[in-house]
Amino acid sequence: MRVIDTTTAYATVSAGSAQELTLAELADFINQLHRLPTVEQITAQFASLLPRQRDYEAYRLFSAKKYARNLIARSDYAELLMLCWHSGQRTPIHDHGGSVGVVMVIEGSMTETMYEVAPEGHVRPYNTFRWCPGGITGAAVPDIHQLLNLQPPGRDLVTLHCYAPPLTVLNTFSPSSSRRRKWREGSFTGGAGI
Repeated sequence: MRVIDTTTAYATVSAGSAQELTLAELADFINQLHRLPTVEQITAQFASLLPRQRDYEAYRLFSAKKYARNLIARSDYAELLMLCWHSGQRTPIHDHGGSVGVVMVIEGSMTETMYEVAPEGHVRPYNTFRWCPGGITGAAVPDIHQLLNLQPPGRDLVTLHCYAPPLTVLNTFSPSSSRRRKWREGSFTGGAGI
């Protein structure tokens, strides 16, 4: 398995550009959709975003037990969430249940491990990436991965996520078993992660 340190990000728009987006404008984009956006369309919107802490502070909420999922905007076609992670918090190994997903790192360093299904039915890792602020990663269907905050204690991670359509069901996987579990929206409370 390769581990890739990356600061690769989609080219961001220079300050003062007419295409520069605020978080509120990105939320308006989500709320005004009339059809499912593609990974490329979402990525282009994220690449134009100029994240300012004063704009996202209301969504920068953490949970002591699990990473926190904080809803910013949701339409029939997509949702925009801010996820907040303390050191050591992680998702299970999961897919997106038929939704495309795009993630942008806002604060901290995110580790993403990609998985494939082995012939025996369990999953195995094949690539790991470390994403820094401004880094954007996205995937169409199918995609199996795990996101982690592997930074030292006291170092938080804040990420922006868009799922299209909204993430209402997904599967979780294990590297030691071919058993899959289904997660449905509503099975987390108080914004806690899956």
